[in-house]
Amino acid sequence: MLWKSDWPEARDHFMRWWARDGLVVVPHMAAGGTPLGKTRDLGAAIPPPPSDPETRHADPAYVAAASHAWLATDGLSLDTLPMGRVDLGPGSLALYLGSEPGFSDDTVWFNPLEFDEDLEKPLRLNKGNKWWLRQLALVDAALERSAGRYMIGFPDLVENLDVLASLRGSQTLMVDMIERPEWVKTKIAEINGAYFETYDALRGRIGAPDGSCAFGAFHLWGPGRTAKVQCDAGAMISPAMFDEFVAPALSGQCDWLDFAMFHLDGTQSIPHLPTLLGIAGLDAVEFTPQTGVEGGGHERWWPMYRQILTAGKSVQAVGVAPAEVGPLLNAIGTRGVYLHVEGIPDAKTLRSLEGLVRQRYPR
Repeated sequence: MLWKSDWPEARDHFMRWWARDGLVVVPHMAAGGTPLGKTRDLGAAIPPPPSDPETRHADPAYVAAASHAWLATDGLSLDTLPMGRVDLGPGSLALYLGSEPGFSDDTVWFNPLEFDEDLEKPLRLNKGNKWWLRQLALVDAALERSAGRYMIGFPDLVENLDVLASLRGSQTLMVDMIERPEWVKTKIAEINGAYFETYDALRGRIGAPDGSCAFGAFHLWGPGRTAKVQCDAGAMISPAMFDEFVAPALSGQCDWLDFAMFHLDGTQSIPHLPTLLGIAGLDAVEFTPQTGVEGGGHERWWPMYRQILTAGKSVQAVGVAPAEVGPLLNAIGTRGVYLHVEGIPDAKTLRSLEGLVRQRYPR
């Protein structure tokens, strides 16, 4: 952690946030903005953009160099952590279970298995799978490039019904949940087992010696097994079906993890919040508003954030505009609150945010 001089302070903020006590603030510059820190590595030039999207997302040399170059000049303001990126796309566990990816410049998707009979076999991590080997190559390249100067964030594995939707196809899976529910539950249980094995295999490479882990998606760190968990497919099912199909495996996953935060994706997923708040092993809930509605700092969401905090969970708000930070914290407090402040246009605005947090909301 040589690139984060105030790491002990940031570490304490994360520890206290998980404990429903502290405040974490991570600022993000506006799209296309320039990192504001002085370079920590004069040889860390950003490589030219590749001509094909697979290289952009999945070439170990390019990904490690691009991630390193960005971190070398990032200001790492407030609680921003220096975290190397090794993602093969959100939901990459599906790759290790047999899916093939599709690549575009700004995203990766996972195609359903070509043959139905492949899903009738038990779903297990295939350590000879080419994409699993590529994932390990991405990790190893990032570790070599970091040389201990910064942490490596876990890839966004994803789990539960979302991975099965990638392997089966979302529409087909919705029919399966009606026509053969026990088969779906069996597959979700297999996915859980594959997740645990995959996580521990990666933890053996990128986990810190003290047992702590960084998780790239939503910029998490915790002093043990740490992850963002989710079920975006929950937006397509009723609370009763969520309770039947998703909650049991999710609860088991949260019990297995030491620190777990649920990614609540869009207003269509809010009906599942009562179930989530009843999962004892779930530590925090994050909410992402969909495109076309108010951002994460808007007063529309304040009652929901209070509901999460009152239930004894920590909360993460994303898409918070700089001008919304003060009103939001005044409305819901600072205990167990994590803000992703986004769209910061310039250094002046960033310095103003830093001053606001340090002077009005001492931690």
